[in-house]
Amino acid sequence: MRYAVTDDMAFLRLSDGEELHRSISAACEEYSIDSAVILGGLGMAQDITFGWYTGAEYVRERLEGTFELTGLSGDISIREGVIYPHLHAVLNGMDHRPFSGHVLKVVTFHNLEVFIRPLRSIRLKREFDGWLEAIVPEKR
Repeated sequence: MRYAVTDDMAFLRLSDGEELHRSISAACEEYSIDSAVILGGLGMAQDITFGWYTGAEYVRERLEGTFELTGLSGDISIREGVIYPHLHAVLNGMDHRPFSGHVLKVVTFHNLEVFIRPLRSIRLKREFDGWLEAIVPEKR
């Protein structure tokens, strides 16, 4: 992974075989980014697992093959004391048929680019609200 980070932007370039969530977490830990907005991402992906939250657990669906990441959104917060990338993505195969939703795992195929906006005046943490863990924003 190669990346550059400033006060207002982080740009990550992932290489073949690197896992998206772990790569984002590593860059954020190194630069003390505990809260951020994922502005976008694009590139090629493989070994993808989507999750549908039922209120009690994630129902998982794995995609086989190579896909193009055409949209990435989400946030970065603190969950149980560690960096937590909460990511949603739109991916498509060669037939351009889209797959989208909450992604639990994405592995880079050749190249992925990710654009992150660190939040310096707001802290995002996750708390259980009686039904699920949700973002709790607070002013620093």
